[in-house]
Parts: sequence; C-alpha cells; structure tokens
Amino acid sequence: MLKNIVVLCITIVSAKGAVQPYNDSHWRRRWFPHSPGDVDANQIVTDNRDLHDAHHGIAMGIVDSSCDDGKINLTIDWNNSPDNYTCLENKTLYLPKFDTASSYSQEHIPQEYSAPHKCMNESIEYEEVLPTFGTHRPLWAVYGEYTFLPRQRWLHNLEHGAVALLYHPCANLNKVNLLKRIVKNCLYRHVITPYNLLTPQRPIALVTWGHRLEMSNVDPKEVLKFIKLHALNGPEKTHRDGQYDLMLKEKAQIVSDSDDTNVCPGFSGDFQMK
Repeated sequence: MLKNIVVLCITIVSAKGAVQPYNDSHWRRRWFPHSPGDVDANQIVTDNRDLHDAHHGIAMGIVDSSCDDGKINLTIDWNNSPDNYTCLENKTLYLPKFDTASSYSQEHIPQEYSAPHKCMNESIEYEEVLPTFGTHRPLWAVYGEYTFLPRQRWLHNLEHGAVALLYHPCANLNKVNLLKRIVKNCLYRHVITPYNLLTPQRPIALVTWGHRLEMSNVDPKEVLKFIKLHALNGPEKTHRDGQYDLMLKEKAQIVSDSDDTNVCPGFSGDFQMK
C-alpha cells in the first residue's frame, strides 16, 4: 500500500538541525551548458554546425552517421549480449516478497539543467544504478516494448515525458505482465525493457524524469498513482516518436491521443480496467 512506500529524498539540514527547503543553489552536479546567468563559453562539440545545439551540445532527433544514426557503433552502449535480457540466476530469488515495501525516490533537477547529448564515439556512464536523468544519445527510442533497450536511449524518452517499465529478466512473469498491461493502457509515451541491474529484493521498476518506483510486488493502485503523478513531467514537451528501434518487439499504441491528454483513461475510480 502507498502508506508503506519507502520514500527517499534529499534535504538540507542547517547547523541548528532545522530542515531547509532544497533549492537550486544546493546543486553540486555539473550544469550544462553553463550555470544560470553565465555566458556560454562551451566549445561547439562537433564540426558539423548543423548538429550543434546551444542547450544539449548536439541537436536531438537528427539521424546522422557522423554522430548517431541508431545503427553505427551501438556496442559502445551494450555488447549485444543476451545476458542483458536472459535470466541466468535462480528465479526463486526474484519471487514477489509481500512484506517488502516499494521504494519511491525523487531526485532534485534544477529547472535550468539541460542534459548533454553525446555522439556514438563517446561512452556514457552513470553514477546511479537506476538513473532518472542525465547525459544520453541524440536519438531517442521508438515508443513501445523491446527485447532490450540501453539506458542511454530510454533516458532521452524520459526527458520527453515517457514512463520506462524496467524488469529484471528473472522477475516473476505474472507480475511483469500485469505491469505491462497497466502501462500500455495508460499512455502512448512508454518504453518497456529488461534491466538486469535491478535487485532480487525489488526486481521491477517504473522510472520517469527525476522519479523512480522500485517494486517487489505490483500494486495497481500504487502504480497508477505513480504514473498519473509523474508521467509527462519531462522538461521537453513533445510526443514525437523516436528514431532508434533496434530490438523493438511491439510499437506503442495511442491510448487517449498522441499528446496523452488523458493518462490512464481505461481505469475506473477503483483502479480496475473499465
């Protein structure tokens, strides 16, 4: 139940012990392209001026073999190994644990932050096992379900307001299918992929820009509340489909409309399918 969700958040505590509200002055990560109010002194990161973008370094959504065409040098993000989407462990370790509460966490992302885009000649690493924002590829994924989709792609979808459904390959299939059914009937802007970095304790997750919900079991009420609160909150408001479709299994279908004006319209007040 929602009251049992473990909430992780960052607060600032003064010397006297009083909790202070978090604001952008406490941001300790790198600003991109520059700190608020500063002059943009960054060098243009590509010789192709048509690809340069003042906010991201590289413009998004331009298919270009010199940077990112969704086909060249893809092994820099993953090595094509089936280990990424195959269960290689004891599945009983990943069974639902009904006494394990879901874990919700939120990351503070300053309004001025713009996530850098990197071409396929540069690797992208993340500090968090389950990132909710950060550097990503210029081309984002076609919305839908994948055999496997690298996080360097789905993070860009989150920036556009998408929900990512991630599950460990050993996670309980019934619970995964239940969550897939909910997400696919809630909004068009979704991506679904195995993610073998999730833990046996909570092998299923929903991620949006700045928010994550990690689960052992699937509570439809909890899931629907998370989606309604945090979907479509990415800083870039566009429903344009992506250009990357390697290992796409099933394209997303329009639910309410292409803008997802009505999120989760197929569910009644008691969170049941109509």
